[in-house]
Amino acid sequence: MNTSPLSIFETTPLAVNWHMLERCNYRCRFCFAKFRGAPELCRDIEKSKIPISKLRESGIEKINFTGGEPLLCENLGELIKYAKELGMATSIVTNGYYLVEDLGKEFLKEYGRYLDWIGISLDSGKEEVEVALGRGYGDHVKRVQEAVKIIRKLHPHIGVKINTVVTKLNWQEDMHDIIRELSPDRWKVFQLKIVQGINEESIELAITEKEFQSFVERHSDLKPVAEDNELMTGSYLMMDPYGRFYDENTQANNHRPSLLEVELNEAFDGLRFDASKFVLRGGIYNWRRGGNEV
Repeated sequence: MNTSPLSIFETTPLAVNWHMLERCNYRCRFCFAKFRGAPELCRDIEKSKIPISKLRESGIEKINFTGGEPLLCENLGELIKYAKELGMATSIVTNGYYLVEDLGKEFLKEYGRYLDWIGISLDSGKEEVEVALGRGYGDHVKRVQEAVKIIRKLHPHIGVKINTVVTKLNWQEDMHDIIRELSPDRWKVFQLKIVQGINEESIELAITEKEFQSFVERHSDLKPVAEDNELMTGSYLMMDPYGRFYDENTQANNHRPSLLEVELNEAFDGLRFDASKFVLRGGIYNWRRGGNEV
């Protein structure tokens, strides 16, 4: 669905996921954050501010800084602060590894007050499953547990979100114990999506709609926010490291203009995005968590 952003913004508050970089310390087998060497604006803080300011001026209310692993961007904290000062709700999506290291602890101490949400990836309560998925080195679950404790100790206002990708390796798992322990403010579960030219080599991990729904129904008492392949498609506004909007049809060969160079209307033109699906998948919730004033 092709829609003018101006008409969308009149009726729907929207969020943008900025995949700031492809670099990551993990090698998840199903990863779709592959951008064919796209230049990383996040290495230049002043250039990075240009897309953020254009998003805000156009009515975007929330920005999710993700990757790759966003904590590998040395300017991440300052960009989060800048977005918050513009009045945006702010979020990062991380694998959690660095949150328990000095890098992450210092980041949280200095910039946590500018964050509304932190999303952490956790696909299983079993270390061996995470290793088999390429998620970490055998201590991923332990690190996520510790990271959540650190976040809540340093900045209780930050909403904790757990993101779980459901695959052949975990669709039959019962995750009640680990999710109850972590007690996230929001638990999102995604059916693994295979995108041609991006992660099709992981097709053996794909599951059916029935298998995905089995996982969701098993955990219905925990109220997961579930997204199957159909609901995900076209329901996200995503930017690559160079500030270019993309969808699954353009990611592998993205020649769209960057917000560094053009205004949002031109950058958005022709993008497949359906705001009604964004709303349907629960994209609008309590974005602003009431952190310290800036």
